[in-house]
Amino acid sequence: MTASSPLARTVDLDAVRNAAGSDVDARFHPAYGPALERLPIGRQVFHGLPFDLGPGARDARWILLDRTTTVELPADHGASHVVIAHLCDAWRDDAGSRPAGLAVGHVVPVGEPLARYTLVDRDGRETSRLIRRRFEVNDGILGWGSGAFAAIPHVANEVIDWRGPHAAQGPGRYAPAGQSGSLTIMPGTYGANQVGASDFVPSPTGDALLWLHVIELETGARPVALRLEPLADGRSGSDVLVAAVTLFRGSANPLIRGGRFQVQVAGFEGHPEVDLGTIIRSRPAIAASSGERATNAILGWGTPRGHSDASPAGPTVVDLAIAPDAVLRLGDWTLAGADLLSGRPLRDPAGRRSIEVLPPPRVPVEVEIADRSTGERSPARVRFTAADGRYLPPVGHRDEVNPGFYEDTGGDLILGSSAYAYVPGRFAIDLPVGGVEVEVVGGFDRSPHRARIEIEPSTRRLELPLDRAIDLPGWRWVTADSHVHFLSPSTALLQAAAEDVDVVNLLAAQWADLFTNVTDLEWGSMADPAGRRLVVVGTENRQNMLGHLALLGPHRPVIPLASAGPPEGRLGGALTVLLADWADRCRAAGGLVVGAHFPLPYAEIAADIVAGKIDAIETQAFAPGLDDPNVIEWYRYLNLGYRLPLLGGTDKMSAEVPVGAVRTYTHLLADGPLTFESWAAAVRAGRTFVSSGPVVELAVDGREPGDVIRLRRPDRLEVTARARAAQPLLTDLELVVNGRVVAAASSDATTELSLHETVDIPNGAWVAARSRSASQIESAFTTAMAAHTSPVYVEVEDRPLAASPDEAEVVELVIAGARAWVAELAAVDDPAERARMVRFFDDSLATFQRRTGSWVTSGPRR
Repeated sequence: MTASSPLARTVDLDAVRNAAGSDVDARFHPAYGPALERLPIGRQVFHGLPFDLGPGARDARWILLDRTTTVELPADHGASHVVIAHLCDAWRDDAGSRPAGLAVGHVVPVGEPLARYTLVDRDGRETSRLIRRRFEVNDGILGWGSGAFAAIPHVANEVIDWRGPHAAQGPGRYAPAGQSGSLTIMPGTYGANQVGASDFVPSPTGDALLWLHVIELETGARPVALRLEPLADGRSGSDVLVAAVTLFRGSANPLIRGGRFQVQVAGFEGHPEVDLGTIIRSRPAIAASSGERATNAILGWGTPRGHSDASPAGPTVVDLAIAPDAVLRLGDWTLAGADLLSGRPLRDPAGRRSIEVLPPPRVPVEVEIADRSTGERSPARVRFTAADGRYLPPVGHRDEVNPGFYEDTGGDLILGSSAYAYVPGRFAIDLPVGGVEVEVVGGFDRSPHRARIEIEPSTRRLELPLDRAIDLPGWRWVTADSHVHFLSPSTALLQAAAEDVDVVNLLAAQWADLFTNVTDLEWGSMADPAGRRLVVVGTENRQNMLGHLALLGPHRPVIPLASAGPPEGRLGGALTVLLADWADRCRAAGGLVVGAHFPLPYAEIAADIVAGKIDAIETQAFAPGLDDPNVIEWYRYLNLGYRLPLLGGTDKMSAEVPVGAVRTYTHLLADGPLTFESWAAAVRAGRTFVSSGPVVELAVDGREPGDVIRLRRPDRLEVTARARAAQPLLTDLELVVNGRVVAAASSDATTELSLHETVDIPNGAWVAARSRSASQIESAFTTAMAAHTSPVYVEVEDRPLAASPDEAEVVELVIAGARAWVAELAAVDDPAERARMVRFFDDSLATFQRRTGSWVTSGPRR
C-alpha cells in the first residue's frame, strides 16, 4: 500500500451511505454502472491520503445527494483541510439523452452548480463551498481535455522506467466519428512507456474517476459536521455521489505538490519513500571531473562504459516532488518535507546518512557557439555538468539518454557514461547557480572546448568558441558517413553539422516486419541552407546469410530491401534475390555499391568482389592493433589484386553512436557545389582515407590514394606519410606495403607523426598508411581512434602482384560455401531461379580460379 500521511484521518460515512450499485444504475448514465463497480472499495490511499470507500457494490457504498445529508465529524480532531472524494453523473437533457456526437466524457455544462458543501465548526461557524461541474467536482467518466479546475483524480500518474519491463500492448479504444478527440486512446504500451509517466485519461476500458477536492478551514478550526446539499433539483445527469471524506491537519493543501527537485542522499542503500509526494527517480550520483582528468583525457568521445564515477553503495541523486507536510523516509530515518524544502543539508542523529538539496537548474541562458575561423554560429555537440556531476541537458533534450535500438532518434547521444546533446549554433538551456562545466565538441578536426563557467542569477547569455585545428591541403576534402539509420533527414543534417560531417548516407531498411526511413526515399535527400552538407537517402539491402549492401544514392530505390527470412526479412520468407542482383540494380540507377560493415555477413560478398560488382568496402570500427576482421579481409583482397577503396560508416542504429564516429575523408579534385555524384566519383577513384579521429596523408612518388603508378622495371619509390589530430591521441604511424608494415614512427600520445621512406617495389604492390591510438570512442560500436588510407597501386611491367595460395583458398572456400547454402539450404520457390543463382556462384568461382590458379573446390558439383 502507498505510504499514508500521519496527519490525515478518515471519516466514517457508513451511517449516511444511502445508495448501492442498483440505486445508482437507476439514475446515472448507463455507462456508469460497470465503471463504478470497478472503483476500489474499503481502505485506500490516494496521493498519500487515506480514504474509507465503504463496502462492495451490493451494499450502500455511496452518499447519493438526492436530499440534504449531514455527516458527523469526530469532534476531537482539529483540521486545517477537509478532503472530499466524489463524482457527478454525465449531463443529459430533459429527455434523458445526449446528442449523438457528444461523447460521455466530454464535460458540459462547465460550471453547473450541483451541490453546496458546508462545514460547521464546534463554535457554530460555517464554511461553505459551491460545488460546480468541472470545478470542485467532475464527471466520473472523463474524456481527454476535460479535467477539473479545482479537484484532482484519485488516480495518480505513475512513474514508468523507460528501460522496462514493458507489458504487452494494450488494445486502446476507438471512438465514433466526432468523439475521437475526447475518447480515442491509441493502443500501445512500449512506445508510451518511453515518456516516463503513465497517462490514464481517457481510460481505454471506460473506468471511472473519483475527484478529490480540498476545502481549507481557518486556523484552529474543529469541524463537527459536514452538510451536503444538492442544488440540481433532481435533474437527469446532475446527481453527485460522495464516496469518502478525510480530515487533514497540516500547514498547506495536502494535494498540492511543489515543483520537481533533486537531492543527493549519502549513506543509504535502500529506496526512499514519501507519503504526500512522488519519488520520481533514484540513480547513482556522478562525481564531478577532477582537474587532472579534465586536463589529460581525450575530450568529447565518452568515458568508458560502466566507469561513471558511481558506486552502488555511494551517493544517489533522487528526483522527487512533495507537499510541505510530506514525510520522507530513508529506512528508519524520517524527515519532514518542510525541513527538506528549506534547503538545509540534513544528517541523521547517528551521523550515517545525509541528504542535501541540489541547486536547481532554473537560470534561463541563451548559448551561442561560434567557429572562430569563420565567425559563424556553428552546430555542435555539447555537455553541461553541474558542480555535483549532474548532466544538464539543453531545453528540449533528455537528461537520461536511451541507448536502445531504434530509441531516442532525435538530438541526444550517450558515449559510454557521458551524455551529450546535439544543438544548433544558438540554443536555450536552464542552469543552476554556481560552477558549471561545459564541453563543446565539433568533430575530429576542431579542438574541443572545455571550460568552467560561473553562473549567476542574472546570467542570460553565454558565447562558446570552436577552433579548427586541422585543414587538409589540395582543393576540397569532403567527410562522409556511409551508413546511418533511423534519423529524420533534418535531424541527420543537424548531427552531421555538429560532427563536421559533409555527407550523410541515410539508409532505409527492413527489419523483419518493420520498415524504417522508407518514406524518406522519395523526398528525404536534402542539403542544408548553405549547400555545404548533404543527406542522401539510399537503402541497406540485407540477407542474413549472404550479406549486406549499402546502396548509396541510386535515382530510384532498390527493392526488395531484404530477402530470405529474419532478422532482416519476414519470418518464413523465401530467397528471391542475390546481393549481385541488388548491386546491378543500384548501378543501373546511378548509385554506389558498398559492402556494408565488411566482411560480415561473410558469404556472397566474396563472389561479388570477384565479379566486379562492389565499388568500395566499409569499415564500422577499428581495433587498437588494426588487426580486426575488416582490415585482415580487406588486405586479403588487395593482395589478390582487387582494388577496393575504403569507406567509413557507423551503422548508427541508436543514440549510442555518433554520426561520423568512423568517417570517410574523400578528396574532390575540383571545386564547385557539393553533390552526391561528385563525391561518389571520388570514392570510385579511391581518393579516400577512413578515420576515427586522426587525419592521415599519404604520397607515393607524389601520387595520392587511388592513383596507379606504372613502372617499366622494379624500382624504389619515395613515400611520405603524416598523421595529425586535434588532440594528443596518436601513438603510431605505419607504412603498409602488401599488408606488411615496412616502416613506422611511434611516440607517446601526440598530435602529429610523420614518415619519409624509400620503399623497394620489386613487383606489383599496393601502398597505404595507417595510424594507431590507445584512445577510443566509447560508442555502441567501440572503435580505436585510428585511421587508414586507401591504397596507392603500383604496377610493374611483367611482374604482377603475386597472389598467395593461402589467401586465394580462403576466398574460394567462402564463395563455395555461399554457393552450397543457396543450392542446398536456402528457401527458393522456383527451381529455375535457384539454378540461376547457383550459376552466378559458379561463374564467380571460375573467374577467381582463372585469376589465381586456385582449384581448391574444383571437382564434381551437384
